[in-house]
Amino acid sequence: MPVAFANAALIAVDWGTTRCRAMLLDRDGGVLAEADSADGIGSLGGAGHEDAFQALVAKWPKLPAIMAGMVGSRQGWHEAAYVPVPTSPDALAGGLLTFQTSDHRPMAIVPGLVLRSEARDGDVIRGEETQLVGLMEEEPDFEGIAILPGTHSKWAAIAKGEITTFQTFLTGEMFDLLARKSFLRHSVAEDADDIAGSPHFALAVKRTVAEGLPFLGAIFSVRVRQLLDGVSGDDNLAYLSGLVIGGEIAAARQIGLLDANRPIRIIGSRTLARSYHAAFQVAGHPADTRDGSALVRRGLVRLARANGLL
Repeated sequence: MPVAFANAALIAVDWGTTRCRAMLLDRDGGVLAEADSADGIGSLGGAGHEDAFQALVAKWPKLPAIMAGMVGSRQGWHEAAYVPVPTSPDALAGGLLTFQTSDHRPMAIVPGLVLRSEARDGDVIRGEETQLVGLMEEEPDFEGIAILPGTHSKWAAIAKGEITTFQTFLTGEMFDLLARKSFLRHSVAEDADDIAGSPHFALAVKRTVAEGLPFLGAIFSVRVRQLLDGVSGDDNLAYLSGLVIGGEIAAARQIGLLDANRPIRIIGSRTLARSYHAAFQVAGHPADTRDGSALVRRGLVRLARANGLL
């Protein structure tokens, strides 16, 4: 076993629908080794989780592991019950689902978040809560909105050390459906370079956020732009992206999640974060970006310490 592993203290796992990523950490949360596989929760079919985990970490010391993501869903290894908001990192740590593997390794799964509201039908988060904890650990005094773009984009309000509320938008999924499955697929390219830097992206954000064009009334214009003005598929793909992200921002503003007094942190992959950052520039709201992977690790370390795993 490598000498560096002598300082290993914890295994942190981000286990989503399509991928499983594990990190071997020292007591300070530093990364000693990483491993990943295609054994996402979606591909396992509700079985074989322990075998997939053991295969991924077979070359590492037998240490406690803390896991976040869809591993705690009903299709995951074990279902970790949702914790209601408002909640704090300590409350999330107290809700960790703990168990042991067949060879008696201590394990823990981070619970998701649930919102119950008379004003709407409720909401859930599974996985992103760990990044929120990581942000709160990195910026203990942060009070504002954290945005986690993706297939199901999440907006979470943080104040006084608590996650107070959140809202999900099906932005990424809607974009994929419109671009790949709807009749608009004939008017957009399959992919395009530098969507965030395109003036067509900025124009679409302006249409929905600044000018107030309703999203359902705006999306047909993707076809019209091609039909009447000969707009290229690349430019129309950027325009469609701007429409769905702009529609998300406009909706968040309408329900009161977005205002000039709340700082914004965008947490996610570099490409998506860049698109959202560009959209917020058009919308007139300054926003800072944070690396999602780094915050997952920071959040898992914070929760492990609070629960005595580290």
